[in-house]
Amino acid sequence: MLQIPAWIFFVAIVSGCTLFAGFATHVFRKRIRLKILRSHNEVTGFLYFAISTFYALLLSFVILVVWEQLGETHRNASKEGSSAMSLYRDIKFYPDSVESEKLMVVYLDYVFNVVDDEFPKMELMRQSPKTTASFDKVFYTMERLNPISNMQIQLVSEMFNHFNEIATYRGLRLTSLKTEIPSPIWLPIIFGGLILIICAMFLDVEYMRLHVILNAFVGFLIGCFLFTIIILDHPYTGENKIEPKGYEQIFTLEESNEKTVSTDLIN
Repeated sequence: MLQIPAWIFFVAIVSGCTLFAGFATHVFRKRIRLKILRSHNEVTGFLYFAISTFYALLLSFVILVVWEQLGETHRNASKEGSSAMSLYRDIKFYPDSVESEKLMVVYLDYVFNVVDDEFPKMELMRQSPKTTASFDKVFYTMERLNPISNMQIQLVSEMFNHFNEIATYRGLRLTSLKTEIPSPIWLPIIFGGLILIICAMFLDVEYMRLHVILNAFVGFLIGCFLFTIIILDHPYTGENKIEPKGYEQIFTLEESNEKTVSTDLIN
């Protein structure tokens, strides 16, 4: 469902809530006598106010939580990309050209798998064993480096520091796939919205058309909140998903370096 364009998803969920609230109110008004509504209007109005207040607090709390999680996920993805770029530079300028080229091939294979396989699978809420295997291969290759000079030893130490940072932020990125809003939170969100619409039906509004329009507007607002929560709770799906920009920049630099080398050879 989240693979469709965001505006289509918005129209679907908001129009569904709006039509449901409006149609249910229309059917209710056709079957319930106004005298019954008027005799209980004061109690119904107080109950509606109390439920709407608690429901608004619940939605505010949930949106605040998912917004903070989204911000943290964006920060971790940026830090992962930055660490990946730093490791690329360390490998690129490692003094031993033979070991550097060997490690670079393995590392670029990992970068390619992240961009081409892992992020597309994360959009489907799945993980990529292929990327994990290539990531482990980078570690094994780095372990076999044989630094001789102090400069090489220092560079290898920096490589492992950046590699460990990538491992940490990548682990957080993969873990974020499972940090969705749990069912015990979704239940009061869904049933709270239904109860709110039902209570709105019992309010005494003289004109049925006006009553239907007002309750449809309540459904519209509930649909907007549900859309916001769902979109924020799935940062790797949809049009505004998190992209592997740091990893993609590595390919851009590699292509630029290859063009520079080719130009120098021609000249």
